[in-house]
Amino acid sequence: MDNYEVNVLTRKGGWKKLPQEVVSSEDELKLNSSENLNINVTDDPMDDRQSEDINNNLFENFTEINKIINKLKSVENEKNVLINELNNLMKDFEIRKNSLDKKLINIQKEKEMYDKAINLIISLKSV
Repeated sequence: MDNYEVNVLTRKGGWKKLPQEVVSSEDELKLNSSENLNINVTDDPMDDRQSEDINNNLFENFTEINKIINKLKSVENEKNVLINELNNLMKDFEIRKNSLDKKLINIQKEKEMYDKAINLIISLKSV
């Protein structure tokens, strides 16, 4: 257990490497017999330059996110316009289909009338 490394997460989000303390053999025996390990953590202040880089990067990320959101909104608007166009086409098709349905019904009725007339003629001939 002579060589070990302890990293601690600081409150500011960075990692702090704790120094390895050299322990004499008597102290080592005391540490081995003790279940508690006392570690002194000193606050590692971030330097201003690193803090500025993180802030600039954060603002750039928010700007990129905003651009993506705007693109998504424009795509959503285009999608809505296309859906409206499809709805208009569907209405036109439904009108045409209904017109054809009426024509088919009329043709079927006319066909039935001819069938009845033919049947009447056949029955009159057989009398």
